[in-house]
Amino acid sequence: MTMTMTMEPARVPSFYRLVFLYLEPLSIFAGAVEAFCFQSAYLTLTHQASAPSSVVPVSTSIVLTQLANLYLGLALTEALLLRVTTEYSVWRALIAILLVADVGHLYSVLPLGFSRAFLQWWNWNAIDWGNVGWVYFLALTRICMLLGVGFGGKPSPGLKNA
Repeated sequence: MTMTMTMEPARVPSFYRLVFLYLEPLSIFAGAVEAFCFQSAYLTLTHQASAPSSVVPVSTSIVLTQLANLYLGLALTEALLLRVTTEYSVWRALIAILLVADVGHLYSVLPLGFSRAFLQWWNWNAIDWGNVGWVYFLALTRICMLLGVGFGGKPSPGLKNA
């Protein structure tokens, strides 16, 4: 019999609930809207020098629509899954998975050059702040949650059979 720590979602510190139930899903949804509805602007903000003219190629439009769909699915998964579970282990698993995704997201902007992508924040535009600045914040928040920062001791007063 395996014993696992459980925690009611209300016992997850309010800062983490604010970030993972509201702020991050809303920001992901905003990215989905931008990628779907404003494709030319999305590409220009991502990398102006390689962005197509105002007419987005069909293949690029398909990929951006697929990206928007994945963003929407991710936003709904995070917002809804964390609201319906009372299992702290589910929170930890999803947050760990999203931390891996954060690393991949940061890796995706390396073609811009390390300094330009990660260090020259004064040159960032709106998409850069979302792709790098916001992801830095989310990754740090995930690391803190996974380390138990702000929980005030053990994550749960009780044990539940798994």
